[in-house]
Amino acid sequence: MIKRTIHNYINWFFNAYLFTTLQLSFFRILFLSSIFVVTGVPQYMDKIANFPDGFFNPPPLFSAFFDQIPPLVFFQVSDVLIYLCLFFVLIGLFTKYAGIVGSVLVIISNGFIYSTGKIDHSFLLWFALFILSFSGWGHKLSINSILFKHKKEEPRNWTVSLFSLAIGFSFFTAGFIKFVSGWLSSSEAMLRGFFLRNYYVQNKQNYLAPYFENFDFFPFWEAGDWFTILFEMLFVYAVFRTANFRFFTVLAVFFHGLVLLLFNIAFSSYMIIYVLFWIPVLPSSFWTKLSSISDRIKTFHLLVFGGTVFGINLGLKTMELGLIINHSYLILFFFVALFVLFIKPSWIFRDTALGLQKKGVIRFDGVCNLCNGFVQFVISKDNRDIFRFKTLQSNEEENEPEQETNYSTILLEKHDLQYDKSDAFANIVRELKSGWSYLYLTTFVPKFIRNFVYTIVAKNRYKMFGKQDSCMLPTENLKKKFL
Repeated sequence: MIKRTIHNYINWFFNAYLFTTLQLSFFRILFLSSIFVVTGVPQYMDKIANFPDGFFNPPPLFSAFFDQIPPLVFFQVSDVLIYLCLFFVLIGLFTKYAGIVGSVLVIISNGFIYSTGKIDHSFLLWFALFILSFSGWGHKLSINSILFKHKKEEPRNWTVSLFSLAIGFSFFTAGFIKFVSGWLSSSEAMLRGFFLRNYYVQNKQNYLAPYFENFDFFPFWEAGDWFTILFEMLFVYAVFRTANFRFFTVLAVFFHGLVLLLFNIAFSSYMIIYVLFWIPVLPSSFWTKLSSISDRIKTFHLLVFGGTVFGINLGLKTMELGLIINHSYLILFFFVALFVLFIKPSWIFRDTALGLQKKGVIRFDGVCNLCNGFVQFVISKDNRDIFRFKTLQSNEEENEPEQETNYSTILLEKHDLQYDKSDAFANIVRELKSGWSYLYLTTFVPKFIRNFVYTIVAKNRYKMFGKQDSCMLPTENLKKKFL
């Protein structure tokens, strides 16, 4: 049991996210552009200058390296280097080393800010820059790839797995602290108290906040308490299935949007890190076109692009439009999340590798009314024509080498793998249109429980739903779907 668990974890760590270097490089440009245009390049000189030395109270780990705030010249040099490193990563020049140096400088500088009592939630952004610097995201769409074409670098997809784990763990710790501090108390709504403190003490009264000032409907606020705890603590459990993790990233955008509208707190910097896990969902035709563009890009094009992004950054800073851009960006993502959750949920659970392989084959008991009904249902919802069908009875007809055919389970064959029972069901419904793909969330239930329920239904399927004397015959329109 332990060895199998370790094997599954190692397999997930190295194979859960199969990005190409082009996909990672495309995200690098999106990521750095978002920092320059939306989040803003962090600068510390003016902030540190306003803090007296007596305010410096670092945590134990940080104080092991620094016992006082460095001279102002340290932050002057650091601010310039941060700008330079981020610009280099954007255009893909010395990408790996620029990303490491830039992220470390930001994390250290943030440490001094945090040591004075001011803490924000931007750490994940800079951890992303640090860990993805090892991913090989500078191999395409970069000056490096133009100057050093002989150097090939394979993508290190474990960096994405590690980063997803960091996101899940961060949310879990946030939820766990709320849980142990009594957020689920039935006698009071903690979310309501937090809202009122923000509204009256911190004067955060924009967007929807005024409409909820006197809204005292206890079940609403109590439901908010439960949603917050469950969402944050289950995030880490979702990490180990990529589709479930994508679902939680959409929930996270929805959650952050509500936090902005109700509490006037913006987590805009998180939006771009969620985009990483949606990059593989983009259609193959997009990557074909981008690959063609990548082959024609010259150093001059990247320098012009980088200079334009840098100029936008300076312009926004001069016009002091940062807050407006920040909030507009988050609200845009919020509405996109609503669209995906309610209109296009199939995008969330789609198997991103399926389109690169041959059709998935569903094998079923051809005389079972329940199985035949399920097949007809799948055909009606398979708008992307992903599946082909074959009865289990055909094993005997074709003298296939199986020792014994198990008719009590539906089978799904794809990616040279075979899924049975509840895993087959989940991997089929994830590809269906409309809200049926949400049934993939049954994978949150432990497999032995899912299979137990499946087995009970399968053993009694003839009694409950009946059977036919012979296998179903497809109509002329459906014959191409049957093997």
